[in-house]
Amino acid sequence: MTIPARLYSRVLVLLDGSATAEFAIRFGADLASKHQADLALLHLRRTSPTAAEAEAENAAATEATAYLERARKAAQSYGVASISTHTLAAANLHEALSQFIDAERVSVVVTSTQGRTAMLRWIFGSGVEKALSNFPVPLLLVRPMYQKVIVPLDGSGWSESAIPQAAEIARVHDAELILLHVYQPKGGDYADQWALAGHQQIAEQPYEQVRDRLIALRNQLRQEGLRAREVLLRANNPAQAICEFVESEDGISLVVMSTHGRTGLARWLMGSVAQKVIQNGRCPVKLVHPAR
Repeated sequence: MTIPARLYSRVLVLLDGSATAEFAIRFGADLASKHQADLALLHLRRTSPTAAEAEAENAAATEATAYLERARKAAQSYGVASISTHTLAAANLHEALSQFIDAERVSVVVTSTQGRTAMLRWIFGSGVEKALSNFPVPLLLVRPMYQKVIVPLDGSGWSESAIPQAAEIARVHDAELILLHVYQPKGGDYADQWALAGHQQIAEQPYEQVRDRLIALRNQLRQEGLRAREVLLRANNPAQAICEFVESEDGISLVVMSTHGRTGLARWLMGSVAQKVIQNGRCPVKLVHPAR
């Protein structure tokens, strides 16, 4: 009886240093595992020909090494036996990638459609269609869904009511769940208004108490099998702090937050923060009613 040859012997995943590009790792790992193939993780970096960029290039190379190590560990979690990591720095990524594929005997390439920018256009330039039609091996394109889901918290039970729905989204999409608490010192934009709304305990929560509660919520989510972490920021304006965090953190795909409290000024305060995040944030916002 003739044993058919493996369809794929070497699977290549393209990375650019972003969490969004890493979305392709699970698909590449799945192919490698099912076909008993080697998995290669390739970090691409466009170089500049000017000498002035030499120092920046050295720093980028060091960062790429650390990034690939994290990516390798992520691939290992999917049960792939053979994993190698590579870096490719070139002014012409399209040409350099073709040479790499040929030299490394790559069978199939897996890449996310999005990274720090649109991956295909970043690699191939304006001639994407022509490049894809002449690509030397099969190319699997995957479109990222939810990479990181963030839940803004303010110390109230109302804000925590958004966690179950955010957790379910994270579970379905294997996304990381980030619990973000914006701690407002006395004199902050909302601290005095919480007190006026009859919720002095929220306005006066010690920093240590907030931190411990956040860690407890994180640990509970981890016990449920979710990837979760906590972030505690000090800021006077929570809406602005939330938007700035979303902008600075790579890979955030969704904000899930409570719309408001139950009555009066407390209802207005939480609704106001949510409205400003919707208006100024760069990613979709899912609103959760505390009573539902």
